[in-house]
Amino acid sequence: MNTSPSPSMASTYGAWFISLFVETILYGIGVLQAFLYYQWWGTDPRSIKLAVFVVMVLETVQLCFFFRSSYFRFVQRFGILQGDLVWSDSLQLFANYLSAFTVQIFFATRVYLLTREQARDFKASLAGIYAVGVLAVLQLSAGTAQTILTYKLRSFSKLDETTAITTLQTAASLLCDIVITIHLCFYLARSKTGLPTTERLLNALMINAINRGFLTAITSTMTMILFLVFPHNFWFFLSIAPNSKLYMNSMLATLNMRGHIWRNAHPNGDWETINLGNMGTHHSTVPQMEFDTLPGSVTDHDSGSIATKSYHSSAVPSC
Repeated sequence: MNTSPSPSMASTYGAWFISLFVETILYGIGVLQAFLYYQWWGTDPRSIKLAVFVVMVLETVQLCFFFRSSYFRFVQRFGILQGDLVWSDSLQLFANYLSAFTVQIFFATRVYLLTREQARDFKASLAGIYAVGVLAVLQLSAGTAQTILTYKLRSFSKLDETTAITTLQTAASLLCDIVITIHLCFYLARSKTGLPTTERLLNALMINAINRGFLTAITSTMTMILFLVFPHNFWFFLSIAPNSKLYMNSMLATLNMRGHIWRNAHPNGDWETINLGNMGTHHSTVPQMEFDTLPGSVTDHDSGSIATKSYHSSAVPSC
């Protein structure tokens, strides 16, 4: 028999309302970033544009399901504190996990594209790329299992029965973010050449990578802790609901900050403008455009990132 005390309004609907409010704000920021991305980076490869589109669709679906669940509880069941799980509750979880998976795979492919031409770095990089892929698939698989299980339970009061699978999902997501961050920072550190402008560029990219990984990792950690400590309350909503929106915004911020980071690396304007034409690999037909770059620098259109070259080419990811 379940002898746990009845949860309060603050720990259930209060936490629900706050998480919905925060998530909606983050979604609005993401929509703005997506609009700016398509305005500023129209020459990016179709694969990157498609990834952005897929993430935006998933985040829109997730938020719609969250609003549907909220309407059910606050309008259709107004005045009734009930713990029934409805279909939209489970589906919003799945959309959340699928969006996070898409972003994690996106960063894994960026690292792959940036290291594949460096024989020394690529072999070492494959281990990290495989680790990210395995952890991303694991968190999605655990999230799918959690979605199915919560749908079958039909009650928030029974969520403690999903403790094992929820812990696995959040732990896999946390480890995946940590591996991505460490992998990017390690590769960026190896790309340093001692040139002041290159140092500024790489340091900015490393800070960006750490900030991106920290935000998503901290929400995964909070979700795990809050769910384990308060399984019969909704406090874990405060981190699990905005989690996928942070993934979306980190991905879009990474793409949109490329020009800003590049300009800050050359504050004195000591660069030259060259016409890159179709310099992407695989003979891609990218429309001609001009980039402000240092002598000896090129842009990798396949990965949508900047590459600098001293004695050897070292790709610098847009992380």
